[in-house]
Amino acid sequence: MISSDSRLVKVAVLGSRTSDQPIILPAVHDDALRLKRRYGSDAFWCGSLLGGCGGILTARVCHGRVSHFAHRPGDQCRRRRTDEDSADHLYLHQEVRRWLDKCGLDHRLELRRQTKEDWTYLDAFLPSPGLRLRFYCPYVGGRLPRSSIEIAASGAYDDVVLGEHTPVPSDMYAGRGYLFRLRMVDDRRDNLWRRRVQIGSDIPGRGVEWRYLDECWITKAGLMTPVAADATPPGRVVEPYRQPNPPRTAPQATTTRDTQRRARSAGPTTPFQEAVFNIRDYLQHCAAHRETTTWDDLAEISGLNLRTFDRSRSLVLLSSVDAATPAKEPLLSVLIRGSNGRPLPNLGDVTRSLGRSIPQGYSLTDWCEEQSRLLFVAHKKTRAQHSNASLDSARRSADRIDSLLAKAKQQLEYAGAKEHQELARAMKNARAWQNQWRLTGRRGVAHRTWWAQRESEQDNPVIALERAVQQFGGSLLESVQRELVRAACRGETVTLADLFGPQGRVASKLPAAGLVRTLVRAEGMVTDDVPILSALITTDSGDPPPEARAILATLGFVRPVSDEVLGIVWRQEHQRAWAAHATPPRDMPPRRIPRLGQHRP
Repeated sequence: MISSDSRLVKVAVLGSRTSDQPIILPAVHDDALRLKRRYGSDAFWCGSLLGGCGGILTARVCHGRVSHFAHRPGDQCRRRRTDEDSADHLYLHQEVRRWLDKCGLDHRLELRRQTKEDWTYLDAFLPSPGLRLRFYCPYVGGRLPRSSIEIAASGAYDDVVLGEHTPVPSDMYAGRGYLFRLRMVDDRRDNLWRRRVQIGSDIPGRGVEWRYLDECWITKAGLMTPVAADATPPGRVVEPYRQPNPPRTAPQATTTRDTQRRARSAGPTTPFQEAVFNIRDYLQHCAAHRETTTWDDLAEISGLNLRTFDRSRSLVLLSSVDAATPAKEPLLSVLIRGSNGRPLPNLGDVTRSLGRSIPQGYSLTDWCEEQSRLLFVAHKKTRAQHSNASLDSARRSADRIDSLLAKAKQQLEYAGAKEHQELARAMKNARAWQNQWRLTGRRGVAHRTWWAQRESEQDNPVIALERAVQQFGGSLLESVQRELVRAACRGETVTLADLFGPQGRVASKLPAAGLVRTLVRAEGMVTDDVPILSALITTDSGDPPPEARAILATLGFVRPVSDEVLGIVWRQEHQRAWAAHATPPRDMPPRRIPRLGQHRP
């Protein structure tokens, strides 16, 4: 029986000390071991968002007691909460963000706290339909300050979702006849333990009825659940709200400049308006880097086929780009050059359409050169204040992309059908990103910097590839291991056809890596205290398979010369595997084959 200890660290974050990706270590040995193999030894951190010290945690996989995370020797940590619900605020943030994305709504989320010990609530702002929601983290429970109840009753928020056990005065039910409550429940997917959000409809006389967040929706008035919709008085809005201009990509936690511009504009953003935004941004970038650009570059940046634009359409485009330029500042269009290196021939028309003129005595070329120098001076401070974080991030991505592609290619050999498809798609997108990065490098610093900043506002394909590599679960390998463990628990052996083939329990065919490499990878680490599970594979006659010697040699053991010795070794490993996975486990007999470099007994 597994003993419990509430002081053990049960939750960490993945990747870094500032990560917001929580991970729960299962208490059961086999589940914990799979998670540790999936992410590696240095992936777990005592994250700052958990109130931790920021140090690396070690996953301790235990027999007979709860598996847990442990700090490295010498680390001093004053983290107050370490149990399974200590990351509920991070799971709440993830779930609400994913749910609003699924609803197709622009949003901004802010995770806040009123004390240093616990994150207290999550605020969600929805520009369309103009709602403010507040979700209280469930672990604060009945310890919410009185001010929180007053906020819920004040109407400052369209909906306030309280904790499961938060006491409220009875008059709070008077307005709508119900309250919303929140709790987190355990959920297991892909052999990982997570926490999911449930919304409860608290109706007097009926108690609290719970539904998963995915079953709820947003109306013009606020949050709605299936239970509350049935109890709503006639005339109250219960239909899901449909945003007139749904976001094209998943909204980010922080509002980007493009999103702010679109929010200020009336009505949906057209491709032409989007091109105006992008061209203006890029020309400001060029001015900050003291560079000019070309009409062909703008064609690539805008997404429009500018090469087919006639004189009148080009005039409308450039006039729209400089319409927001103050009267005392030079026009951004003076930075655009034609294929001959000279200013655009219709630039004079652009200046006149904006109520400006080229001074007498100046040629178009001389005036553009003077205006360009003034732009460079005006944007010099902008360049000095500009953060190169996006460019540095893109450079780091470019530096590691070849190694990521090589690692992903190796993982493809062990991937099942679904994982193979996801990895292949991530590799394709990353290669396209790599080609685009090399192309931007030939067009100047301003082009590369602007492109890197724009890509950082989206989901960088290199980061997506890195995430796919890190999250490679090896489901096919796990299935192989699971079938071998099942055979060991039953005291049986399996044939190759039982695993791979038309009737195979793992896959219809062998993966690209082949049988030996697949079995060795599925074995993991084989020590003196761990049996060789691959030894449970036999031929129909019960003999070792033809690949038996190669399996032993790849695992680091001496390659048996004769078939008789190989049979003895193989049958001994049967006994060891059956003993290790018996219920209860038995003492394993000694191994009959030495490792390479060891003396024979």
